[in-house]
Amino acid sequence: MRFYVPEWDDAVDAGYDFEHDELSDLNRQERELNYIWDIFDKESTPIDGVLISREQVESTKRKEERITQYGVYDDPVLSVPEWLPTISDCGAWGYKSLPFPPYGNEDMLDFYETLDVSVGVTIDHLVLGSGKEKGRLYLDERAFGSEFSKSDIPSELSESVDLMIDEWPDEWPDYVEDYEASICSSRDVDQFTATDFEGDIESVLNRLADDYRAVYRTDDKQFRYNLTLENAAEMRELYQAGAYPFRLMVAIQGWNVDSYVSAAEEVLDIGYNYLGIGGVAGSPVHEVRKIVKEVGKTVKDYERTHQTRIDSHVFGFAKSDAFDSIGRSGMASFDSASMLRSAWTGGRNYRVDGDERYDAIRVQYPKHGAKVADAVETALRGRETLVALRAYANEESIADSLREWKVEATKTLTETITYVRNHRHEEKFNSARLRDIESAFRSDFEYARQLKAYFSDDLRGQLIKHLRSDDKNDSLPFETYIDLLGTARAELKRYPRMVEILEREEAKPDGMDAFERLWFVIQDYAIWIGNDDLLEAYQETLSKKPWDECDCPICTEHGIEVCIFRGNDRNRRRGFHNTAKFYDEFSDALPKTLVLTNGSATFSNHETVEEYLASEQTEFWQQVHDLPVAEIGAFDANGIHEWWAPPPSTVSFAPDRIAAHLNERLGRYDVLYLYKPGKHLSETLDTLRDDVECNIHTFEEPTTLRETVLSNLGTNYSVGSDFAPHKPVFDADQELDILVIDQCSGSKYVPDGERVFEADEIDQTSKADLLSRENVIGVKANELYTGRQQESISNAVRQLRADGHSVKRYFVSAGFGLVEEAERLPPYEVTFSGMSVGEIRDRSEKLKIKTDLNCVLDQTDYDIVFFTLGDDYYNSIDIDSAVQRIRPDRIGVVFNQDLVGEQYDNIVSVSARTKDAKRHETIVIGLKGLYLENFAQNLRETTELDPDVISLLCRYLEEDSKQAAIEKF
Repeated sequence: MRFYVPEWDDAVDAGYDFEHDELSDLNRQERELNYIWDIFDKESTPIDGVLISREQVESTKRKEERITQYGVYDDPVLSVPEWLPTISDCGAWGYKSLPFPPYGNEDMLDFYETLDVSVGVTIDHLVLGSGKEKGRLYLDERAFGSEFSKSDIPSELSESVDLMIDEWPDEWPDYVEDYEASICSSRDVDQFTATDFEGDIESVLNRLADDYRAVYRTDDKQFRYNLTLENAAEMRELYQAGAYPFRLMVAIQGWNVDSYVSAAEEVLDIGYNYLGIGGVAGSPVHEVRKIVKEVGKTVKDYERTHQTRIDSHVFGFAKSDAFDSIGRSGMASFDSASMLRSAWTGGRNYRVDGDERYDAIRVQYPKHGAKVADAVETALRGRETLVALRAYANEESIADSLREWKVEATKTLTETITYVRNHRHEEKFNSARLRDIESAFRSDFEYARQLKAYFSDDLRGQLIKHLRSDDKNDSLPFETYIDLLGTARAELKRYPRMVEILEREEAKPDGMDAFERLWFVIQDYAIWIGNDDLLEAYQETLSKKPWDECDCPICTEHGIEVCIFRGNDRNRRRGFHNTAKFYDEFSDALPKTLVLTNGSATFSNHETVEEYLASEQTEFWQQVHDLPVAEIGAFDANGIHEWWAPPPSTVSFAPDRIAAHLNERLGRYDVLYLYKPGKHLSETLDTLRDDVECNIHTFEEPTTLRETVLSNLGTNYSVGSDFAPHKPVFDADQELDILVIDQCSGSKYVPDGERVFEADEIDQTSKADLLSRENVIGVKANELYTGRQQESISNAVRQLRADGHSVKRYFVSAGFGLVEEAERLPPYEVTFSGMSVGEIRDRSEKLKIKTDLNCVLDQTDYDIVFFTLGDDYYNSIDIDSAVQRIRPDRIGVVFNQDLVGEQYDNIVSVSARTKDAKRHETIVIGLKGLYLENFAQNLRETTELDPDVISLLCRYLEEDSKQAAIEKF
């Protein structure tokens, strides 16, 4: 798979001065800007392409003119490297509040050609759901003013319809006239008045239905869906007729799994070979899994029926816990900026991997427009903290560093007074623009950067204003400068504030260690700015020093600066780091895989590489065309040609040129599978192995190649020839390996007089120490828990074992974590009941419940895993993560976890609610145990097991016709 990052002006100042928080040039146009591809080298760049939306290109007139003049690869600012593919779309999220996309199909095709992108995307319109009872009403924002504002819209109307208010374009594309001619004529926009919204709801809607400032639809969801598909059909016709140089991807929209599948089927029949799933950005991961899984199945069915290949893309979605679902569904690419944005949105903003994240230390700038005295105090407080952080990171004395800073800060004020006295009337300060004066001051005055860094941009800015207004013929009183700098000098007298304490501690043999001395400073600062709620997170960050363990070029060069939350040039670099760490996880989970064969002398006789492979290397194409890998293609001395591309016009097999192309390309791949390389190419490959880190495998048989690819991708892919998600089926007559994850119960067996331990004592003492105490009894877990559910499960386990099945049973204990059924426990009274989700997860982490359960699930490939838990206990094990560890050819059973069950074909969620309990003449608390008893009893009369059959066996009632039920199996 390829990972694309959206282009949202995510660049940093290449020459940023971290020491003084100073930009390399005050004029952004003059700065050297670094994008993520400028900081990493080609082999380590943590993206595979760039997504460029028209909405972003047109965000400013300057940017639009520049990129449309040069194209994305030659643009002097963006300068995307030639080896990075680019996708461009229209940016549907940007116009989601408009009644129509503001672009036409031919216009978008011309736009893609102008930008010189690799892939262009059809125009989609984001499906926003069904709206309110009366549908959706679009209003032109330009029609609101002082006479009638948006807040004047009657509440009855806004409660009845879904209002979408946005500024409409001056001119709509031609196609809009076919749907809503009334809004297409060019005219000045009259203002709405109260009269336009008077009367009952129906009257208002009828009136606005013909108003050029409004569009009303009763089923806007279906309209958007249909319009997206109509655009797809028209755009393909125009694309085919126009011979455009880029590849065309079709975007589909939907509101549920069925609508997405229907859309996929329609666009595949049109003839598209690159399909993009839109509208899922921001959706819960379980919803995306369901949609991607079913669309992926649809694509695989089409590929296998038509012996072709279809690439698929997921727009705006990248979650590490969905890698397997996306990979096995055959997606070719996806895009997301979430890892980048996570660096400055919310907590845990420094990423190591999906589970290990840290909080960057927040050091604030003065608030914009603050009084100079307040700005100086904030700047000095922040600078004191920064000096301490850097000293700690460099293993230097914090006290000494603070004293050195005080000396330099004092000298800065003295030197500033001297400089102003000698230079204030010079011509370079005679300019109307403050930026020009500030640039001159920065260039000419040695301590200009320190002045801003130590005493705030506000103070330096005020000094610059004084210099501009200070005329030689009408001179400002020099006291004006003295007073301004006196404010800084008076505040500086209080600094450094804690150095005596730190020095005393450094001098003591048993005094505070380096971290404790830093912590003294950090606590003081965090409390002062109101971030004391982050202190626990800061403690973890600073004690672990994660920046020291990272080998990415950003952390290697800038160290602790990347873990400081302060301004774009730190935060965005941390975003690049986060993206690199995400990419490492992505590459580990889904190694970038290339499948190749060499071309032949007839290579150029075909219109596409696919046509060549299907007709002249038929057996190879049959075995590889549907593989879930990044790329499939053929090569010659002209380079590597992907399956969808045209072959070269002339064919050459010069070994040195082949080697050069492979050397250049394979640095971005983890694995190459090569079919029939031949003697000369094998010799060439021998010279490559030392030059590239790509693992190269060669094959003479295409079936062996396929089997090896799927096997190397992991157990989830090597389940038969159809690696896509599907329901596993077992022979019920065989011996089954069954795992039951049960939970502790409130009802426990405790002999009279025995001591019962509470949470406080359990948390302070190990289980072994508790059991070693005199007069403390140890009771086996399966005997300790005497709840109705637990007793029924015990009966089921005995029955299954008697029938020859292997059963392992564990309990999730709120007191002792994950325990085996024969493990002895002291009587105790601890429960997850009444805890918040956060408290449950914290306690679970402390007890290592999730870690221990993962080990159990990984130890043996159990045929069936039952999770007989309540909601609190599902939270304690992170059920969504747990079921992903069950191989797709094995079955997991959960209860009342519909969202979990819907995402995976091998997981079934069995309803165990009050209505089900009544049907079985029991109570909810014992229903899951009764279900397992039913399963154990009915299993002997079943010949074949799949997830749905297990659900039927659990819910079977004696008064039902057993024979009829069994026949359903």
